[in-house]
Amino acid sequence: MQEQQDALEILEQLKSELGSGHGFFSKKPDWDLCADLCENLSRILPEYIKDASYIKDRRKEILSNADVVAKNTIRAAEEQANKLVSESEIVRSAQIAAKQIIENAYAQCDNLILRTKAHLDNLFKETENFLCSTLAVVRTNREELRAALSGGNKVY
Repeated sequence: MQEQQDALEILEQLKSELGSGHGFFSKKPDWDLCADLCENLSRILPEYIKDASYIKDRRKEILSNADVVAKNTIRAAEEQANKLVSESEIVRSAQIAAKQIIENAYAQCDNLILRTKAHLDNLFKETENFLCSTLAVVRTNREELRAALSGGNKVY
């Protein structure tokens, strides 16, 4: 940065020295000073040209690298998006399957409850029939016992 300032100052000095030679009473340029200023410029300018060339060459490399990085970033983003879409599809499929499994479980549960109720109803019916027949036997035996008691028949 200091060299850049130096080059600009040298150019201003050179311009001032060469520009003062106009008109009738103006001073003559100091040719030795102008030669020194030109020599200083000759010493500084090749570095600037070299730096500018290096920056120009690096610019191409940087742009090329940036292009590669950008393409890689885009590719990675697309892959990530595809992965997320795929995972989303898997999750959606899993949710559908889970919902179907739950619905099947509820249906099986309802079916099992209905079968259990029917089985219990059948057991209660059989128990009722057994108890009714047992009650009939008890009633018959009781009636026979009353008849025997009221008729005076001795029971041994």
